[in-house]
Amino acid sequence: MAKSASNPTPGPHWALLGGTFDPVHIGHLRIAVQLRDLGFDKVLLIPNRIPPHRPQPQASAEQRLAMLQLACARLDGIEPSNIELERDDLSYSAITVQALRQQYPGVRFTWVMGQDAWQGFEHWYQPQNLLEQANLLVISRPGSRHVSHWQEQQLEQRECSIDRLLAKTAGQICLHHWPELDISASDLRRAIRQGDNVVFLTPDAVLDYISQQQLYR
Repeated sequence: MAKSASNPTPGPHWALLGGTFDPVHIGHLRIAVQLRDLGFDKVLLIPNRIPPHRPQPQASAEQRLAMLQLACARLDGIEPSNIELERDDLSYSAITVQALRQQYPGVRFTWVMGQDAWQGFEHWYQPQNLLEQANLLVISRPGSRHVSHWQEQQLEQRECSIDRLLAKTAGQICLHHWPELDISASDLRRAIRQGDNVVFLTPDAVLDYISQQQLYR
């Protein structure tokens, strides 16, 4: 009797967290650690070169990448990626995921965003293309916000659990509720500029680098 073909073992599943990281702070790192603990094999922190939906970062691409490398140095399974910094055009997520799929064949990807970014997702560059290449994990934020008809349809058709998302290659959308640290990069920059105490808001190695480079003064 012939043996039935076994199902191929699914490839690793990586979480992708994009942003300006200007500078990276403890909120970013906490999200990355939580993503790793959910079951993702790796978490990539992807700094934008030219963010499409926000002002250009104050620190240079090289400085922001250096801060991320310092912040991730002792975090297993969490590392920065310079894939968007190597492109001169706008840092569109759909293009980034396509490039990562070519660079790492067999790896599955989930793009992670906050609920504020999800509110405008249908206006992103090629949102359906992104969903055809990756899953979406939306981190919910406190307070009620407006959800468009398009978003309601997407959630009704695709909403899933974390376990189901981890098992899929693309097209799944999962809403996940996490306690949120009340910290932002803009708040951290303002505190540095004002000379406030910013201990524990970002790793000491990052604070030393900011001081050496005289950033955000």
